[in-house]
Amino acid sequence: MENELTASLDTRFSKEVINEQLQRIFQDPLFTNSDILRRFLSFIVEQTLRGHADWLKEYTIGVNVLNKPSNFKPGEDGIVRIHASRLRRALNHYYGQSGASDTVHISVPKGSYVPVFAGPCNTSANEVSRNVSEININVNGKFVSDKSTVVAVIPFQHSNDDKTENSLADGLGLQLSTALMEMKKFSVIAYYTMRNLCKKTTDIPTIASILGVQYVLTGNIQSTDNRVRVHTQMIDAHTSQQLWCWMYEGQFSSENVFELQDEIVKLIICKIDSGRFAKEKSDGVFITAVA
Repeated sequence: MENELTASLDTRFSKEVINEQLQRIFQDPLFTNSDILRRFLSFIVEQTLRGHADWLKEYTIGVNVLNKPSNFKPGEDGIVRIHASRLRRALNHYYGQSGASDTVHISVPKGSYVPVFAGPCNTSANEVSRNVSEININVNGKFVSDKSTVVAVIPFQHSNDDKTENSLADGLGLQLSTALMEMKKFSVIAYYTMRNLCKKTTDIPTIASILGVQYVLTGNIQSTDNRVRVHTQMIDAHTSQQLWCWMYEGQFSSENVFELQDEIVKLIICKIDSGRFAKEKSDGVFITAVA
């Protein structure tokens, strides 16, 4: 059944006009470089114009857009929600930049997968423009953004197949993801999603393309006897450029792994929040950061 939203939209904008708008959107680099975003937006627009807006659920999008199997369970796999968030951010960016004066503004309200078509003076379009935020890094390495900045923590690498090292590496990834999520600056990809993805690929640009990640935080753990070094890097996910790095060295044993994890996470989050990337000494431990 054709819903009221679709009926009203068809009287305002023809299918031809909307499809022409899609092609303009797809010329934006965020869409040019992402087959998933193009397919996602094309599918939900096409189904809405056909009067099938009520069909746009996580399951149907997962199966028809993301090639999920017929036994796909959205409650156990949040991949559709992840890409929907990517799509909203990409549309916000487009209409806040080159598409600001376009005749048709397409948005996907949060909590729905049904696209909304509006004119440039429409409230929805103005809201889109107000929500646009560019990602900036100043000369001191300080992040300036809102929740439109997407980050992810790639599991820390370590050479020893040791239970204590495994615990530290996994604990750092999970705790850093949680701490970043509490900051106003970032949207954070779930750590377990990242851990599962990294079993298939560790190529950072590929990860950026799949999940819409702009920055990744990762590192390496080295330990010998009762000492540990943790190297941490923040990387631009699209260019693979290392933006800054830290090195932590301290005492390490199975008895202090939780305390060590807490200390490292606290120091990393402090530096990210303040943007102070300089050589400092904290509680007897040297932290080296390179802008």
